[in-house]
Amino acid sequence: MDVAGGNAPERANGPVQGFAARQSATGTKTDTPILETPQSISVVTQDQIANQQAQAMNEALRYTPGLVTERYGASSTSNDDVVVRGFVAPRYLDGLKLPVDPSLNLAATHIDPWGLERIEVLKGPSSSLYGETSPGGLINMVSKRPTLTPQNQVEFQTGSYGRAQAAFDFSGPIDKDKEFLYRISGVGRYSDSWVDFNNERHYSISPSLMWRPDNDTTLTILSNFTRDRNNSPNTQFVPAYGSLYPSIYGRIPYSANLGEPSFDRWSADQNMIGYSFEHRFNNVFQFRQNARYSDVSAHMTQMQNSTPDPQATGGYIARLANDVYSNSRSFVIDNQLQADFTTGWLGHTVLFGVDYSTAKSGGSYAIGLGSMLNINSPVYGQGLPDPSALTTYYSLSSNQSQVGIYLQDQIKFDRFVLTLNGRHDNWQADTTNLLSSAVTKQDADAWTGRAGLSYVFDSGLAPYVSYSTSFQPVTGLSIADSSGSPFKPTTAQGQEIGIKYQPPGYKAMFTMAAFDVTQQNALTTDPSNPLFSIQTGEIRVRGIELEAKASLSRELDITAGYTHLDPKVTQSSTAGDVGKYVPMIPRDYASLWAFYTFRDGPAAGFGLGGGVRFIGENYMDAANTVAIPSYALFDAAISYDFGQYRRDLNGLKLQINATNLFDKYYVSTCVSSLSYCVLGAPRKVLATLKYSWN
Repeated sequence: MDVAGGNAPERANGPVQGFAARQSATGTKTDTPILETPQSISVVTQDQIANQQAQAMNEALRYTPGLVTERYGASSTSNDDVVVRGFVAPRYLDGLKLPVDPSLNLAATHIDPWGLERIEVLKGPSSSLYGETSPGGLINMVSKRPTLTPQNQVEFQTGSYGRAQAAFDFSGPIDKDKEFLYRISGVGRYSDSWVDFNNERHYSISPSLMWRPDNDTTLTILSNFTRDRNNSPNTQFVPAYGSLYPSIYGRIPYSANLGEPSFDRWSADQNMIGYSFEHRFNNVFQFRQNARYSDVSAHMTQMQNSTPDPQATGGYIARLANDVYSNSRSFVIDNQLQADFTTGWLGHTVLFGVDYSTAKSGGSYAIGLGSMLNINSPVYGQGLPDPSALTTYYSLSSNQSQVGIYLQDQIKFDRFVLTLNGRHDNWQADTTNLLSSAVTKQDADAWTGRAGLSYVFDSGLAPYVSYSTSFQPVTGLSIADSSGSPFKPTTAQGQEIGIKYQPPGYKAMFTMAAFDVTQQNALTTDPSNPLFSIQTGEIRVRGIELEAKASLSRELDITAGYTHLDPKVTQSSTAGDVGKYVPMIPRDYASLWAFYTFRDGPAAGFGLGGGVRFIGENYMDAANTVAIPSYALFDAAISYDFGQYRRDLNGLKLQINATNLFDKYYVSTCVSSLSYCVLGAPRKVLATLKYSWN
């Protein structure tokens, strides 16, 4: 049995040296070469996360093609939704879906990248393995696990905006027989923000314990406990005039606080504990069971801009006061029986699985008028509302459950790999409006599948083609039409054709894919009652995607990507929307990051890196009348390994990272209104001192 550590071969849930992973379980739930998986999979390794000093999941994914990672701006403290191929992607941890409050997505789980071994993005409809998912794909984070050999690391970080961060990661055997292994990683951070009067306090710890009673059995306990206490809003919205458009008052600076320092608060708590059990019966059969219980809660009070153009109001903006609470408790378990065998000249890896999840969540949203604020000379603390006096707009509770049964066969014959999947799901939800006591019941049965064929040449070239389907229940605030009838789940079909290339003898992976995804039953405005929606919408996203991850030599690591999307509305109750681009989805993305480490000569120990990220134009509205301009951002890094200078300093490394190096001012997007534009992030510099030892 291989356990992380030492020189063990790469495993799907283990560490990767460099940027290019070879194995993944996200696309098949079995430990399968990425080359043989008939779908696009992007893997961000811990080496890449550390190299770029990503501090959140959306930062770690910003060099991954096909993804929108600043959907609600760079200053958002809680909403780190990532859009994959035009659709918001659900998040998984170790193959199990993470909880979220469906009403506002406020009580969402946030995993610190420090505690992860890798982040994987499976692209395209994937319900045949995971049940209810987005047609664009999903994000699966893989936790760090105990190691057979001691691995220890401490890290101290400082930088822009008074940042102070400390992190640790300790792992190894507990006893001399290595029957018990442990790992504990944690991070604590205090930092101000580029927004005046905003600050962040973040604490996360992830203890894990592995029991190996014999060579065929492992039981790993995995847990995470995270606390966030921020004097900052969820997302700071700014007027379009002064950010997207010129204003007589000049440009709204990154530092402008348009909220209320004494009113704006964000707090979140998440507690998770679960396990991963594996047992191999013989050379044919093995059984895996993964389970987790999660409890997540969040509370926010926020003063929010509601004025599109301060020029029309003498430099003043009107503001809304919000008080939002959200919580979610969930339990999920996935049972997998795998059989590896041959029938004649066919090799089979058959996977039979049964998974179950249940979640209880609730949320309330209160709103009221806040005080006006002069954007040129703001005076805070004037006429603040009492949160208890705000009007409750909604208060909901929801109980959801899902049972899924799935079957997969990975068939090898000669150099062909045929992957066939089938799954049936039953999903149920009861949503109670606590203000009216009305209960909406939803019940859905769905069959989904996938068929994919790859051909793996000896040269490392692997063309593939696949067809897959998905379903996703409609949750949130709008779950029924004007007559009270619950909405049906959205459905989707996706086709993909591509080529993967893994040159023998190199740590590299190159992929090229063309895809076409169509989603039915999308919500559109009810023409007879605009306050409600109907399910007559259809969205079609076509595109091409290129990605390269490689260690071209001992010195040079690169990651690069390009995506072109054509996200169109193909059916809608509003005739003017048909043929228009889907709002908030850029049509072009491109990125390149390279890092060079000097191994010899007088510069030995130094590392230099840099990257560029290009995000293309997108539209705010369904009619495509408000365009958000494209922008390009440059990042850079420099490091020094002190072990090259003195042998007794081996393991000590200093690294400095800068993002948005040239301090470019940009608007990420505007959310449905010219009052709700969100800014990106100014230049940020982080200095990290790391010490590692065995």
